[in-house]
Amino acid sequence: MVALISLYLSIGWFQPEEIPLHTLPTPVDEWVPFSLLWSPVYAFMLPMSWAPACTFADKRDIWRWVVSVVTMYVVAVPLWYYWPVTVARIDVPVDGYLSYCLWVLRACDPPVNCMPSMHVAVATMAGLLIRRVDPKVGRRILMVMPLIWYSTMALDQHWFLDGLAGMVLAVVVEQATHRLMPRPPAARVYLDRRYHWTWMGAFAALMSGLGVYWLVWL
Repeated sequence: MVALISLYLSIGWFQPEEIPLHTLPTPVDEWVPFSLLWSPVYAFMLPMSWAPACTFADKRDIWRWVVSVVTMYVVAVPLWYYWPVTVARIDVPVDGYLSYCLWVLRACDPPVNCMPSMHVAVATMAGLLIRRVDPKVGRRILMVMPLIWYSTMALDQHWFLDGLAGMVLAVVVEQATHRLMPRPPAARVYLDRRYHWTWMGAFAALMSGLGVYWLVWL
């Protein structure tokens, strides 16, 4: 996951200037107002992408997770590089905790590899994969996915179509790997659900750490 995120960021940082950037506005994007309040929801996807690792007790599930996520990147990387989509970002002064969180996000993630939205794709994939093994937790993660999708638009990170493409990509890839890498029902066991506090704790630590840095040093 670290390697794939590094690849994602590298494409954004080193996008060739000669390749034209595209935009994909729709009426939906006009209906979504900009709001810093969605920053924590947007950041929630980052640790949530590790939720499968806190679910699967069988190596075959872990292997299908790896294959599924890598497959999504294989599809997305050529689009990011050869047909980059961008979103115009309004200038937001850093005058509070949430605006500082947004500044950190924008400093790390240039807006040139938006289609498909890997934010939405990875969140959807996590929920779909976990639902196969632990339906209760998987359904709850899938219920969070629309909020993450909305947050990508509310923070001017993605267009509506970026999120739609990410969701469709995740659904298609998950269905394909489920058929090509079947699991016997008797082997569908999962870890103690308390392990999910690992990635949720990481989210709390991330947001708290940014808050402490903002209060003490800025």
